[in-house]
Amino acid sequence: MGLLYHNVEALVREHLYRPISGRVLMIGRQTVYFTPSQILKFLSDSGIRHKPFEEADLEIDRSTQARLTGTENKDFITDAALFRLLGVPQILALDRTDYEGAEIVWDLTKRIPDYLSGFADFIVDGSTLDNIFDPAMAIRNFAEMLKPGGRLLMTNMYSNNYAPYAILPPLWYLDYFVVNGFTDCKIYILVSPELEDYSDLETIYNKTNVFTIDLDCLLDSQRSVSPFVASRVMVTIVFAEKGPQSTSHVTPVQQHYRSSADWQRYRENLQLIIKSPRPHIVRSLGGMSLSDVRGGHLFIASDFSARDPESEIRRQ
Repeated sequence: MGLLYHNVEALVREHLYRPISGRVLMIGRQTVYFTPSQILKFLSDSGIRHKPFEEADLEIDRSTQARLTGTENKDFITDAALFRLLGVPQILALDRTDYEGAEIVWDLTKRIPDYLSGFADFIVDGSTLDNIFDPAMAIRNFAEMLKPGGRLLMTNMYSNNYAPYAILPPLWYLDYFVVNGFTDCKIYILVSPELEDYSDLETIYNKTNVFTIDLDCLLDSQRSVSPFVASRVMVTIVFAEKGPQSTSHVTPVQQHYRSSADWQRYRENLQLIIKSPRPHIVRSLGGMSLSDVRGGHLFIASDFSARDPESEIRRQ
């Protein structure tokens, strides 16, 4: 899947909130859908004071495969070049094989070796859990590979487009990070048009609606979060931050089957996430076009504010 506008903006927003440093681990080499001139302008407009790179200094991606149709011949920058612009000195990639130049070869459906435990300060995954048979083991491995204070940004399909092997609902991610005591977790649902040609990426970005889970619904025993349903292409972007007491081995129980004790522990941990001062890092660039949004979700507007969908429809 790679890193498109919303992914890169999420990284930049997070970097502005708390600078990304230390060891960044890419789960597979990532296509970054920005040319040198585009990324330099984007970072400048975002307020990132990068080192004085010229366009010619930025490495062009010649190794990633399976790009979006219509972008195959564009000179995009490498994932390593993106993070060097943010001042990160060490960028490594982990993959099941070394076919795209990964420095670490490991199958994430198997428990990681000890040397990878607490290995990474920041992990970026551009579509792994939707492409493997055992996503639960992979997400446990991600959590285990993070240092305390480490952060994770991952993107996966949430609709049956582009041949996913697994489709994981937003609550699947949230519940895992809540019960394992992560200090922050933000879940975004991107609803985009389905196209055969992606040469005009800007149009796609502007037509993509972004939603998030209304966490207050999960604190109220009289409310619940409904399944998010749409007939368009859906993707999840998940951000999580590991705390000093966070675990990786606790298995969540789906909301419909939790005992009173399960809910009490869940809500106690969820309060920690709700109290996080971190602003939203993903947004819609245009107005809300999806009119039928089920309960328990909020629309993320272009100013990064989370709004009630029904109120947003009446505003437009």
